[in-house]
Amino acid sequence: MSEEPRKRDVWRHGMKRAVVSLGTMVPAKEPRWPIALQAAVVLTVPILVGIAFGRVDLGLIAATGAFTVPYFAALPRLERLRLRPIAGLGLVLTSILGATLAPHPWLSALGLIAVAVLVAISVHGYRLGAPGPLFPILVYGMSGHAVNGGVPPLVLVGTVAAGCAWAVVASIAPLVRRVHWQITPRPLSVLLARPAWDRGAKELVWRTAIVAVLGTALSLLFVDPDRAYWTVAAGVVVIGVVPGRGPAVTRGLHRAVGTVLGVGVYLAIAYSGMPAVALALTLGTLQFITELAITRHYAIAVTAVTPMALVIVTASAGELGDLAVTGERILDTALGAGLAVATALLHPPAPPDPAGRMAPPHRPD
Repeated sequence: MSEEPRKRDVWRHGMKRAVVSLGTMVPAKEPRWPIALQAAVVLTVPILVGIAFGRVDLGLIAATGAFTVPYFAALPRLERLRLRPIAGLGLVLTSILGATLAPHPWLSALGLIAVAVLVAISVHGYRLGAPGPLFPILVYGMSGHAVNGGVPPLVLVGTVAAGCAWAVVASIAPLVRRVHWQITPRPLSVLLARPAWDRGAKELVWRTAIVAVLGTALSLLFVDPDRAYWTVAAGVVVIGVVPGRGPAVTRGLHRAVGTVLGVGVYLAIAYSGMPAVALALTLGTLQFITELAITRHYAIAVTAVTPMALVIVTASAGELGDLAVTGERILDTALGAGLAVATALLHPPAPPDPAGRMAPPHRPD
């Protein structure tokens, strides 16, 4: 009789902590504005180039190269430069797969599961940290969505590749400061040492696999196959890079609240009638806010990244301002987040995570 009340108390306190976290700003461990500014520039420039050449749709697709910027952000810049092409190559490969399988719904669904699981194995095994498997899944889904919307596959993949290449080039610019050359970069054999498969890494991969399979299957059977990637993406970001039930509940709540608010921001942007240049600057600002807030308040980051992703996906397919999209994304997010929180219950409560779990383990001491 005494065990059940204790369990209820644990759940009640856990939910209370999750709700309280909505009003709590986590102190910054280190300045985020340099990485936020770089991500904003990498995203904005391709859109402005697309506007200049009368192809805003391709500019928005190329802007996905900015998704490489958050990876390896904890490392020194010279080491980050060595690894960023790998992140870009991963996005290009997922784009190729998404564009190739787009005309075949069932193969596309299997490809989505494969991308989610394989990227999760890489991210959690090598301890790559945030943003986890999210962006490859989004690029995979966006590529399929754009191809089904009429964008030629070769054009789409080439545009994604150009955006990723631009992200690598933009990474070089800060190296004009001598301070970045005072650290000798370590070889890739050290930076990407053999994965250490502890309990936490295994748990995160299994949860990702469950969300990928169930999220894709439920979308295929009851929702919309073309939107399965959004459900899976919502699930993997709630799983995050930290194992345990508490983080899952907190991130699930933040994701839900941030998505609803973000959809409101998207509608404001879509119906504002703002010029294309203003749209580009607005998206750059949202990217800046996302990177600035991601380690301090997850709901704020989601509020910024949701309209940014919706604008890129819908505008590149000629669907900007489609009201049906907003309701669909809320439903997809609720489904994916719910699955992710539920998977946390499949494992026993996790012990406290070792320090530095959310950053690459091979960073300098």
